[in-house]
Amino acid sequence: MTSFSKIPSLRTLILLAGFSQILLLSGCTQLPGSVLPGQIQSENAGSASGTSEDNSGNYSGIAGGNCINGPLKLSDSQARQMNLSTVTVKMRTLPVELNVPAVVQANPNMTTPVTSLVPGRVEDVMVQHGDEVTRGKLLALVRSDEVGQIEAELLTKLLELEAERKQVQVKMQLAQKVYERKKTLLEEQIAARADLEVAENELEQERASLRAITDKQEANTEAVVQRLKLFGIERAEVERVIKTHEVHHQFEIRAPRSGVITLRDADPGEIITAGKNLFVIADLSQVWLTAQLPEKDVSEVKCGQPVKARVEGYPHKEFPGHLNFIDSHIETETRTLPVRATINNQDRILKPEMFGNLNIEIGKSTAYFLPSKCIQQIGESSVVYVRNSDKSFVERKVEAGRILGDSVEVVSGLKAGDVVAAEGSLKLLGMALQRLSK
Repeated sequence: MTSFSKIPSLRTLILLAGFSQILLLSGCTQLPGSVLPGQIQSENAGSASGTSEDNSGNYSGIAGGNCINGPLKLSDSQARQMNLSTVTVKMRTLPVELNVPAVVQANPNMTTPVTSLVPGRVEDVMVQHGDEVTRGKLLALVRSDEVGQIEAELLTKLLELEAERKQVQVKMQLAQKVYERKKTLLEEQIAARADLEVAENELEQERASLRAITDKQEANTEAVVQRLKLFGIERAEVERVIKTHEVHHQFEIRAPRSGVITLRDADPGEIITAGKNLFVIADLSQVWLTAQLPEKDVSEVKCGQPVKARVEGYPHKEFPGHLNFIDSHIETETRTLPVRATINNQDRILKPEMFGNLNIEIGKSTAYFLPSKCIQQIGESSVVYVRNSDKSFVERKVEAGRILGDSVEVVSGLKAGDVVAAEGSLKLLGMALQRLSK
C-alpha cells in the first residue's frame, strides 16, 4: 500500500521547481545531499516518520527556527565551487540617504558663449563640436569690412602723422643749427644775446611740435585699440598694422577660456550678424547634478549635506559632493523641490544630460547590518545561513528591517559574533530545498 506521508505537498513541489532553476542559474552542480548517503538515509527515515512535513503540508525547517534534519555540511571543494564567503555580525554605522533621480548639467558659471561682435562672412572654422580647447586657441576667421575700415583709418592717420613728424624733424634740425651758430657768435661777442634767445625759442617750439605728434600717434593708436577691443580684437593686431602697414579684413575669434566646445553654429561661407553665438565653451571640471526632491522629504535636506552621485554610464562608480542649492519654491505641477549638488569632474567622465541618482545623506544609523545577498526570502519570511564551529551552516529565521544602499538591517534573529554566509547563501537555500524533496 502506498505511503502518502512520503509524497511531497503541491506547495513543496512548486518551491522545488523554482529553486531548481535558481541552482542551475547559479552554477551549483554538486550538492551535499548527493555525497552524504548517511544524511540521505536519515532524511528519508525522517520523511517516513512524518517529522519533516506536517499535516498542513508545511516543512518545519524552511523559514522556521531550525534547518531541515540538521546543518548543511560542505566539503572544501564544494565551498570553493560555490565561491562561498562569510561576514561576521556586528554593529555597523551606515548613512541614511534619500535617493532621487538626477541629471548631469554643465555649470553655467563655467560656461561661456563665444559671439561675433561684428557682421561679416565666416572664412574658416578650426574646431568641431566636442573638441577640447585651451584659452586663446583660434576658433574661426571672419571677414569684416568694418574691421578693415577701422584699421585703414588708423593706418591713414598714422601715415599722415608720420609725414608731419618728418617735416617737424627737419625744421627742428635747422633750428638746432641756428641755435648753435648763434651761441658760437655770442661767445665770440659777435651776436647779441637777444638773437640767441630767439633761436632757442624756435628750437623749443619745434621740439614741442614733435612731442605733440608723438602724443597724437599714441592717442590715435589707443582709440583704435579700444574700438577693436569691442570686437574682441587684441592690441597685437593693432601693433601688427602699425609695424607692417597692412590692413586685414579678417579678424580672429579665439577661445576666451579652456573647456569643451558644446555648441558650434558657424560654417565657412556663412553670413553672420553682430551678436550671433558661434560657439559655447563649457569647462566640465565641475558639473551640476540637478534633482527634483519629493515634497514629503523637503524637511530632511539642507545646504551643505554630503551627497554621492551615480550615473547610468558608470553604475559602479560614486561621485562625492555637497548639496549647495535648494530652490525657494515647490513646482506646482510635480509637487517637487529642485535641488542641486556640485560634483568635481576632473577626469571629464561625467557628460551633460547623463541620467543618474543623487543620494543625499540625511543622517546615520547604527544597527546590525548585513549585505543584502546574505538574506534570502522564502515567502514572507527572511532567512540566513549561520556557520557553526564545525564550518557547517544552519538556517535561521531573521526579521529584516530598513534597507540602506546594499545593506539590510537585521532587527532580530542574530547576535554579535555570528558568522553568516554571504556569497553562496542562495545556493545554500537551494541545497536545503533539495533535501526537503528527499
